[in-house]
Amino acid sequence: MAAVDIPRWMWALTDEYPFGQPPPGVKPNFENPELVGGHSMTIVSSICVVLLFIVSSLRLYSKLRIMRKTTIDDYFFWISLPMLLLVLSIYLYLDNHGAYGYHAWDVKIKSLTKPILVVTFVQQIVMPIAIWLIKATLILLILTAFRPIRWLRILCWVGLSVTFVFYTISLILNAVPCHPRGGTDRISYLAGMASLQCAGNKGLVQRASIATGSFGVISDLYILIIPLPAVAKLHLGKRRKLGVFLIFSSGALACIASVLSLTFRVRAFGTKDLTVDSIPTMTCHLVELTVGLSLTCIAPIAKLVQYTLNTRSPTTTTGYSDDSGGEKRANRRKHAPGGLSELDSLKTFGTTIDGTTIDVESTSSIKQSSSIDSHSQ
Repeated sequence: MAAVDIPRWMWALTDEYPFGQPPPGVKPNFENPELVGGHSMTIVSSICVVLLFIVSSLRLYSKLRIMRKTTIDDYFFWISLPMLLLVLSIYLYLDNHGAYGYHAWDVKIKSLTKPILVVTFVQQIVMPIAIWLIKATLILLILTAFRPIRWLRILCWVGLSVTFVFYTISLILNAVPCHPRGGTDRISYLAGMASLQCAGNKGLVQRASIATGSFGVISDLYILIIPLPAVAKLHLGKRRKLGVFLIFSSGALACIASVLSLTFRVRAFGTKDLTVDSIPTMTCHLVELTVGLSLTCIAPIAKLVQYTLNTRSPTTTTGYSDDSGGEKRANRRKHAPGGLSELDSLKTFGTTIDGTTIDVESTSSIKQSSSIDSHSQ
């Protein structure tokens, strides 16, 4: 009975019918329906919640106690985090109270209670907002780290604008076909969520789902690639440059999850068993969003790890190898109690000032040499 455009009053008479038509030769099993996937969405969502709690706590401590500096990506992060947690909570609720995990023909329409229908409709609205906020946080992180580079700054603003327009349109395309029909009671929500345009295997929402998945892959690749040329030009030692490169290239994990999500979307297109076939898509999407937001925490966490190692071994000098393989000795910056030096706080990655990349270690050595010369005079 799902994805059928019938008058609103008729939906009240369909409670004993299955949510979806069974394949030929298959009989609905309302008494003991088969659970498919073993609540995989619950498992993945729970892992994502724990991971977000850990990385966000470390990020907060590092920003407040170590870096002592707030940038625009921090504000977007703390807006994105509760939105993503809301999305994860919605999937946890639906996986344990809704029809997901059971074949559509093994679920009676009366099982779709008003809370389930309302939560599902809210998910349609919240998801595009959460996706854009997370992508915006990643783009603003790049913008903050490489602001003096004009071409990269332009690419960041282009990415922000294009993604905002796309996900705004996506929100409208999700909300309009699935909105309640004629009121706010259960029948009104059912008439909207089970309509042909919302739940139909060839409806507007499913067609838009393929477009959303494709755009997600393209935008993730865009965010992954644009900072790499700037990273390659940083005047840093091999180890530090490799660390910065790994921070940005780790976005490939989100790209992999995005590609898998699109693959499952294509496979599920036109399915009549949406309550089962959509689970892999949603699971990969949750992983993609969680990985994407977690990536913005790598740099502050790296600063925290660096500070912790420095405080445990408070020597004043350390050696490192230059690009030619020779050994150099560089003075290690002394850290003020509870925070990094002023030079360290300039930028999250190395430092870029007035469009020129400079070597942090070299700058520190120059300053210290100048100080020695002035004392000797």
